[in-house]
Amino acid sequence: MFKYQLRKKGDGCLVYGPGVAVRIVSLLFAILLIIGSFSAVGELGFSPSFIIPAVFTLALLLVVFWHDEWVFDNTAGTAVSVLGIGPFAKRTVTSYGDIQCIEIVHFHKGIADGSTAIRPGWRHKEMAALRLRLDSQTGSRASIEIVPAKREGLALERKANLIAAHTGLPLEVDRSALSAGFRHRS
Repeated sequence: MFKYQLRKKGDGCLVYGPGVAVRIVSLLFAILLIIGSFSAVGELGFSPSFIIPAVFTLALLLVVFWHDEWVFDNTAGTAVSVLGIGPFAKRTVTSYGDIQCIEIVHFHKGIADGSTAIRPGWRHKEMAALRLRLDSQTGSRASIEIVPAKREGLALERKANLIAAHTGLPLEVDRSALSAGFRHRS
């Protein structure tokens, strides 16, 4: 839906989330729909068909105020997940000390881990997930982003390298799909 970008803020924090351009474009379209709806209501009066532009306007405003980003702050030594709408967004703070590593994990969509019946194809695409491994004993992980490995896997690995370089956390890339003989662009 959104292209996630990695950008550095003025205070040295690294932010991984949708770009500002998505919010600006959504806000402009929402404003155009609001102006068009009010001018149409002023000329024609209210009609039930105005519900459709209202729904689109609400969806665009949801995009404007939706937060789905990770903030890596080296001064505080924390990775903060921000997820939600505007001031009601849930913030989950994870200390760098609680993070074992940043990892890229490859898997096939719709196929359980450890399954020997892997049939890659259009229904079972190879995917790449950027995650934070929190505890190896319990298998606790925090997913940051999941993308198709063929199209966006390399870009995700580059972003993971930049995050690891910025934070000083180790990076592990799982290439188990390659060892099984499946194609991956490197």
